[in-house]
Amino acid sequence: MDKPLVSVVVPAYNAEKYLDETIKSVVAQAYSNWELIIVDDGSTDGSAAIAKAWAEKDKRIIYVYQTNQKMATARNTGIARAKGKYIAFLDADNLFLPKKLEMQVAHLEAHPEVGVSCAHILHFYEHEPQVLYENKNEVSLAEDQFSDFLHRNSVNVLAVLVHKECFDKYGAFQEGWKACDEQYVWINLAAHSVPFAYIPDTVGLLRLHDREYSVRREFIFETATYSLKMLDIVEAALTPERQAKYKEDFAALRKEWNRKLFIGKLLQNPLFSWFMMPLFLLHRGKNFTKATKKQ
Repeated sequence: MDKPLVSVVVPAYNAEKYLDETIKSVVAQAYSNWELIIVDDGSTDGSAAIAKAWAEKDKRIIYVYQTNQKMATARNTGIARAKGKYIAFLDADNLFLPKKLEMQVAHLEAHPEVGVSCAHILHFYEHEPQVLYENKNEVSLAEDQFSDFLHRNSVNVLAVLVHKECFDKYGAFQEGWKACDEQYVWINLAAHSVPFAYIPDTVGLLRLHDREYSVRREFIFETATYSLKMLDIVEAALTPERQAKYKEDFAALRKEWNRKLFIGKLLQNPLFSWFMMPLFLLHRGKNFTKATKKQ
């Protein structure tokens, strides 16, 4: 039986420092029936040259250019161009482990009722790539997946393989959002009763570095802003019965995100951010513990 095609979507913006290594991690996959769609989101560095050189060497690699429209739009562009039965996501600074696609394709093929395969990933800091970390917020799925995703973004896009038909039916990333676009996808799919299933295999490595959005002082304010917007959109789309079921969840989350919105506003002021940002980053760092899982 023919192996299904997997479309790997890589959004890239000024990613020349990491892009070659990222592409190599796809080329090195044990599973060979893939296409790699590199969506250049208006890069001004050498990203295009790297991607085009790879596309010339390997016909499975496709280079797509768009004017800068941010991550969510770049991912949607890749999904729209995808021909695969399944979609995988790989940010231009992260890495697949060699059996990522093989393991997750086997998982979905063995469980056709599942819409999203979720697996385990590890993190590493750019200055010490040999040391791997677990993120305690990324854990196996709860029984009530809608409620779980509503309360926290427990799944990173690096960890998933998704039936393309899920995006065709229910939509994908919220374009124009500066935060929460990934979390919205999982909430939206769970709200439509798309089954998620977890496997404990480690499938990817996520790079932590000083260019990350989450280390910028505007991160808390923008995340809180879009989280509140997301809650409004999600709640309005629910049936009256489900609105009643999750009424207390929405109220508690709005209270929490309004508190964080206030903190985020303070961080916009340099007088506060110079001492508050280190405290935030210290707290964030407590989510990471040295990994015990083997690659």
